[in-house]
Amino acid sequence: MLKNLDSLMFLAKQSPKKTMVVVHADDEFVMDAVKEATSMGLIYPILIGDEAKILSFIDQFKMSKDYQIIHETDDEQEVRIAMDLINQKQADILMKGLVDTKILLKGVVNSEYGIKQAKLLSHVGMVSFNHLDRILFASDGAMNITPSVEEKILLIENAVALAQALGYQQPKVGLVSAVEKVNPKILSTVEALAIKQYYQDHPTSSFLIDGPFAIDNMVSMASVLHKGLGGPVAGLADILIFPNLDSGNIFYKTSVFLGLAKAAGIIVGAKVPIVLTSRADDSDTKLNSIALAVSYSNGLSIACH
Repeated sequence: MLKNLDSLMFLAKQSPKKTMVVVHADDEFVMDAVKEATSMGLIYPILIGDEAKILSFIDQFKMSKDYQIIHETDDEQEVRIAMDLINQKQADILMKGLVDTKILLKGVVNSEYGIKQAKLLSHVGMVSFNHLDRILFASDGAMNITPSVEEKILLIENAVALAQALGYQQPKVGLVSAVEKVNPKILSTVEALAIKQYYQDHPTSSFLIDGPFAIDNMVSMASVLHKGLGGPVAGLADILIFPNLDSGNIFYKTSVFLGLAKAAGIIVGAKVPIVLTSRADDSDTKLNSIALAVSYSNGLSIACH
């Protein structure tokens, strides 16, 4: 179990260097994170975009010569080049630069040359608080707007696959709501019950799951004891599955901007992890997200052998 993002960074540094292709790399904050990840030995970057602008950032950040630049200024062509590199196994990680998210993801899911692998792409964020003894995984606060029960099951399996690639043997999954009892007027509680029923009918030993739970019931044993709750997930959840994008996004950004949590996040479900951070994310969050992608990519490659 990862205690904080320092332990994630340590895990990334133990992994073999990965090749990361950056689409539309001519962005200051992206290049700052790429420079840090390169100097740490985490990645070898392939930088697609306006060569002159990229070189100016390389000069600004005094970046080592351990990189490749592919000059291209058409966004769709940049994405296509990145997809081809990944399909040819010349890149292990995809990172979004200044390209529009819709253009990037359109390429990712393209039926001819895209790299989508799972039934559903989903975003998994990680937040680390000074006062909590573990990292929390959160899904989905960036991609899937109002996932159905079936889609939430896919979200769960994507998040569990990520956790297991990072060394979790049996991650604990909590289904988030506002309350811990099923209420027909609160859809998230009804869906939580349906998801639990699915896993009762399709039992698995790879993770534990329970809910509905309010956030306090998943992170505070004092709250669990006060409410008389039981089960292996209560107070000890590793993965939080949110009812919809609104709630997941609010949790993630409130954690970072008010709770002062350190954060990382990637999109899973493609052939390679995708680092797709917000423009509001600072260089540290981008660097942490690269470290997460490196660790996940390494875990996937170990699982394949």
